[in-house]
Amino acid sequence: MKFINKLLFWLEIFLGLIIVAIVIFGLAMFVTLITQHRIVSWGGFHTTFETIMSNFFLLVIGLEMAIMMIKRRVELLPEILAFVIARKLLLLTTGIYDIVLGVVALAGLFAIRKYLVKCRECLTFERLVTSGEVKIEKEDKETVV
Repeated sequence: MKFINKLLFWLEIFLGLIIVAIVIFGLAMFVTLITQHRIVSWGGFHTTFETIMSNFFLLVIGLEMAIMMIKRRVELLPEILAFVIARKLLLLTTGIYDIVLGVVALAGLFAIRKYLVKCRECLTFERLVTSGEVKIEKEDKETVV
């Protein structure tokens, strides 16, 4: 069981680093996209701007996911979801129903952050282990409670 826990821990770190590498590659592609676009009309500007913002938000979301995986901090999840909802609201929304639903979702995320996460250290992995909510095995085969 100890081996599996360590393997999963390092696999999470590895996946986080892969996401960081993809974000760095995406940033290079993003810069290339910006430098190669020639805007002829306002309609072309709008399309180019939407493409640039969509790619930018995807890079930010990927970076936040990597930070959450590497630092093992669950309290970053509402922030990631806020970026996802903001991207949807700004770029992909077509009707009033989508806008209202997005605003309600963002309000719910802010309420969760304010009222349900009382302290910064409440959801950290170390606190969950020391409180006994998550159990891991130590080197000498004792279980942390």
